[in-house]
Amino acid sequence: MNRTLPILTLLAGLLSLLISSCTQPGTAEQTESSDDVADIKLRDWMPESIHKAGNTDIGQAKYPVIDLHAHAYAKTEEEVDKRVEIMDAAGIEKSLILTKATGDEFDEVHSLYSKYPDRFEVYCGIDYEGFEEEGWSQKAVEQLRRDVEAGCKGLGEMHDKGAGMGGAPGPGMHPDDPRMDAIFEEAASLEIPVNLHVAEPIWMYEPMDSTNDGLMRAHTWQVKNQDQIVGHDGMIEILDKTLERHPNTTFVAAHLANTSNDFSLLADLFERHPNLYADISARFAEFSTIPRTTADFFEKYQDRIVYGTDYGFETFPDNPDKPYGNNTTTLEMFRMTFRVLETRDEHFYITDLVGYRWPMYGLDLSDEVLQKIYRDNALKILE
Repeated sequence: MNRTLPILTLLAGLLSLLISSCTQPGTAEQTESSDDVADIKLRDWMPESIHKAGNTDIGQAKYPVIDLHAHAYAKTEEEVDKRVEIMDAAGIEKSLILTKATGDEFDEVHSLYSKYPDRFEVYCGIDYEGFEEEGWSQKAVEQLRRDVEAGCKGLGEMHDKGAGMGGAPGPGMHPDDPRMDAIFEEAASLEIPVNLHVAEPIWMYEPMDSTNDGLMRAHTWQVKNQDQIVGHDGMIEILDKTLERHPNTTFVAAHLANTSNDFSLLADLFERHPNLYADISARFAEFSTIPRTTADFFEKYQDRIVYGTDYGFETFPDNPDKPYGNNTTTLEMFRMTFRVLETRDEHFYITDLVGYRWPMYGLDLSDEVLQKIYRDNALKILE
């Protein structure tokens, strides 16, 4: 028997394997890299753009700005002073403080911000206690009149994310409920606007799984108990009915009515309800990731869209326990909004503030559109 042949066969096999490994450089490195990727937690994935596609540094807005969606972030006189300093640096002419407060609570907030009457306007809210009792609507109207006399300039932010106004448990009272009629009609009589927040961004309703491209923000604001509340499109229908019931009342739909995934929903409301405006607050990440669609929409409805931020809870004052914004200052937040609206910058991130892992893009809006969104449309509402 020839024992040389098996040995030669074995040596040939080993040589072939050695040659194969030498002609595929990086095989070991690729395997090691794959193992590293498998160990990365999704929550730790914080992408940074390496595209050289614009990195415009905007110190101030191109035109004076009225921020139609802010809250009482400043709690002391010193913090109010600091907020005004930041507004000056960013070019913010005025901010609306949406409080939801009534009575003594409203008076306290109004007094704090009254040091700068030309820089802040303070909104009041509605006390929903006893809304199921007879006579509640008239009591709410009387409270609204009292708060307007005390300095309230508008009503809101009023919320209904599906469970009802004021977060009422179970099947609550929605904005189109007849019990709200007297309140919204009184707002028209008093010539004050209503800021109304309906629904949430669509990603908050989607399954919290690997198919949800907004997952890393959506899980924080996940809409739960969906079988017990009105869904996203149902809330848009309720907004539609509310506008139809109160054609003489000026409404501002907060956050573009949470329609950034489908602007046709808001377009339909704009077409049929001339008393509706929409603020762009806290949805810069959602709409800037589809820049051509958004720019076209803003261009078409340039007379109905107003500037707002609503990111102050994330940026002012600094609090390491916040879920977002720990490394973003309020001034940086303002400048991000200007970058989105004014520039042609592409594929940039501000994940620390907005939470989403998708890139943002500049809309490159025209001067005419910018002036309307920044200030002119707000003046129509406030004056």
